[in-house]
Amino acid sequence: MASMRDIKRRKSSIQSTQQITKAMKLVSTVKFQKAKVKAETTRPYFDKMYETVSSILSRSGNIHHRYLMQGESQKKAVIVITSNRGLAGGYNSNILKLVQSEIAGKDAVVLPIGKKALDYFRSKQIPTFTEQYAEAAELTVGDCFSVSKQVSKAFLAGEFDQIVVAYTNFVSVLAQTPAAMQLLPLEKPEKKE
Repeated sequence: MASMRDIKRRKSSIQSTQQITKAMKLVSTVKFQKAKVKAETTRPYFDKMYETVSSILSRSGNIHHRYLMQGESQKKAVIVITSNRGLAGGYNSNILKLVQSEIAGKDAVVLPIGKKALDYFRSKQIPTFTEQYAEAAELTVGDCFSVSKQVSKAFLAGEFDQIVVAYTNFVSVLAQTPAAMQLLPLEKPEKKE
């Protein structure tokens, strides 16, 4: 039987743990709100840029550029964006399932961004283009330019016939859907009047 002193000590320990947990919850809520605002403010910019490029391509006529033509290598490159840690519900597993279905039965290489992607593809023995950007939290805008230069150069050199980015599309707090978008070759939409 526990003494009264042990019970009081246990009670104060539980209360201090509850305070720490509450503080962690508040910090994570603030971080999430900041990330949500960033995601929502950058989406209109992306949508407008994508619409502009599609509009230019649809009105351009017969342009013969390497970025518009399928390569001959039959090798696909997939840029995979995941988190560095687990405990994110289906966030990582959904995107990894999507990528696995994208590359199933194909000659493919992945460029993992996030430790979960790197660990997953290492365990499946799927070749990686580079492991330089595996730490997603430390990725900068300069790193994004570096990634785009590396994969574009490889595409122009004929190493890949297609480059795809796989990411999680933020719909709402309760819904994030995995998505894959072809980056190269650029898809020329139907001509608009």
